[in-house]
Amino acid sequence: MRRFFQNVLALATCLSLMFGAAILVRRGAPTPFALLFTQPDGTPCARPCLFGARAGETSYQAALDLLNRHPLTRDLMRRERISTAGMLYEGVELIVEVQGDAWGKLVQISLHLQPTYVQRLRLAGDSLEALPHALLKHGSMGETVAAIGVPTHVRLDGGRELRLYYQLDGLTFYYARRNERLNPGDSLTSLYMYAVPSPESPSLLPWGGFGASERYYARAMPRRR
Repeated sequence: MRRFFQNVLALATCLSLMFGAAILVRRGAPTPFALLFTQPDGTPCARPCLFGARAGETSYQAALDLLNRHPLTRDLMRRERISTAGMLYEGVELIVEVQGDAWGKLVQISLHLQPTYVQRLRLAGDSLEALPHALLKHGSMGETVAAIGVPTHVRLDGGRELRLYYQLDGLTFYYARRNERLNPGDSLTSLYMYAVPSPESPSLLPWGGFGASERYYARAMPRRR
């Protein structure tokens, strides 16, 4: 009987160590959302970047090579745009657009979750992969701030849409608003990386944290008189 309890204790200890190790590995691994800002091998890329590419610095062909190897985009269907230098990476309710300029530089990457125009882009017989969308569909405003820090500005006058601006980085995030507050859980719908910083605009309000929209407007009133 004593040996039985010793075996049970040893088994329980082993299971505890295994579960503890699994938790540590999970905590140490980047979230699917954080993978947006990594190289294809999972190492962080110098900000600002998406999928390892930097608008205005990375060449257009090098950006395509990065997306062709990145775990979030490598399984998507690719379609070259005819009218402009660009490539579409399409998945179920997910589209990534890559655009270059006449000198072969990357000028923009955008990501759209659940885009309304996805059916217009499909051709008969196309098969679209669901995995990347399944990984990113829970992207939120809170995850954005946790992954790359606080934004410089916010725009609230888009109805049920809210935007965060990382102005010097040329990054703009779009979210679906649930109410008249800035909620960490508001869902990501689109993300843009441009080669140039976002321009100043009276509609952009300095970031002041999560909370009620009225607080932002109250702070902006004296500045607009």
